[in-house]
Amino acid sequence: MSAIEFFVGLLVFWALVLLFRSYLAKKGFTVYPLLLMWRKETRTSWFPRVANSRTFKIFEVLAIVLAIVSMFGGIYLIMTALTSILTPSKPSAVKLEPIIPGVTVNIDQAPYILLSIGISVVLHELMHAISSTSNKIPVRSGGFILLFFFPGAFVEPEESQFKESPLSSKLKVISAGIAINLVLAGIFLPLAIYLPPILSQGILIEGTVPNTVAYNSSIHPGYVIESVNGIKVTTPTQLKNVLDSTTQYHLKLLTPNGVVNLNLTSPSHFLGVYITYYLPSYVSPFVTFFVWMFIVNFSLALLNGAPLIITDGGKIFTEILKKIHINENISMAIQGLLVLLLIIAISFSFIPQ
Repeated sequence: MSAIEFFVGLLVFWALVLLFRSYLAKKGFTVYPLLLMWRKETRTSWFPRVANSRTFKIFEVLAIVLAIVSMFGGIYLIMTALTSILTPSKPSAVKLEPIIPGVTVNIDQAPYILLSIGISVVLHELMHAISSTSNKIPVRSGGFILLFFFPGAFVEPEESQFKESPLSSKLKVISAGIAINLVLAGIFLPLAIYLPPILSQGILIEGTVPNTVAYNSSIHPGYVIESVNGIKVTTPTQLKNVLDSTTQYHLKLLTPNGVVNLNLTSPSHFLGVYITYYLPSYVSPFVTFFVWMFIVNFSLALLNGAPLIITDGGKIFTEILKKIHINENISMAIQGLLVLLLIIAISFSFIPQ
């Protein structure tokens, strides 16, 4: 599916949603342009056995620590991205670019991205609900949302009882969602890093640099380097070591038309190819999913942990400042400034460096 087909399909879907708006309203849906919401009164307690367990109580305490770490991490992320904009002579590896299938990432990544977001957001909200039960705060309602094509979920604790709760209870409920995203990022990071080199069966060429040895030898994206000078290569490090050892290369390539052998010469030890791991077809979807689960959860943890208006980090920031008798308007002003800086950082990500 091309990006154009994907977005045309989305527009058709939203046209149908708006057309059947009245019918959907009877089923409990609220429809806005490009926003579909389903809310339902829900049970007041969620998984009480888990919520009241010693393990979860310990998790809640650690969650506050992880949320504070995420808050500072989110601020650092925003400021580092801004620094790279303000000092272009010292480029930074940090670039805040939104994940938009068909625009900033290939459209074929959309299923993995949407699945990762869906799972991560549901678990995030589930932790809020369980923590509410743990802290004797009833859950009033919950539901799901669809913003354009991004799935989401939410739970709503009883507001009056939440406000009357001790600061520690408020922080636990708010922090639980951030913490589970950071935990999931920690779980999927080693899977995303260590599985590809273990399972790789070659070096997949994703693109070539114009006017380089590979480009001039008609090496195309999709080709797989199986060996160089008779040495099997399955990781970028192995390929680099072989290239650095000589300037004469005999490449064995797997192409759509079969195996091709090429003899190349590169005095600079540079082929001019963009590469990644070549994984078996039955493994690649799982590894791709693991990678996106890390990216989505780490991004959610840092950005939702940052003290921005409407984020969990913003709520934590406000509650802490209220405890030390700092006016809530000051908290909102600081958060508003950080939102502005975030928008600037994201906007500049679309400008070629």
